Amino acid sequence: MTSPHYLQSQHINPASLVELQVLSKVATEMQLQDNVKGSIPYLAKICQIVDNQQTDSKKAMDQIRAQAHVQLADAYFKSHQFVQCEASLSIAVKLWEKSRLDNQQHLASAYDQLKACYETLEKYKLDLSFVQECFQMMMKSRVRSFL
Repeated sequence: MTSPHYLQSQHINPASLVELQVLSKVATEMQLQDNVKGSIPYLAKICQIVDNQQTDSKKAMDQIRAQAHVQLADAYFKSHQFVQCEASLSIAVKLWEKSRLDNQQHLASAYDQLKACYETLEKYKLDLSFVQECFQMMMKSRVRSFL
């Protein structure tokens, strides 16, 4: 039996949708005022909402989740919070890698930003193995897209 607080639908909960719109507007306004660090709590709340949303269309939600985490990661990167940036980017990369959609451009951009995080954190050994692993995944993904 499904618990009472669990709602599965094809659409985002209307209350959550309004909250997402407000949070997005506030985060965007803060970033336009060069207050990237101040936008982080709002972007994190957006990630929390989309991570906890249950819908019938998991693939579509995964794309939204990935985009939300990339926006949060970018704010972390710009405010020099590289460990948090790495964590958020890793979530987005995992979502895109398991997706059957063509996400090559998104993945390449995320890999580049992860590489910059690793270089800043001086994780050179991790960086080299990560880049090799990413290359292998991209090649596998390209093979899947031809099938």
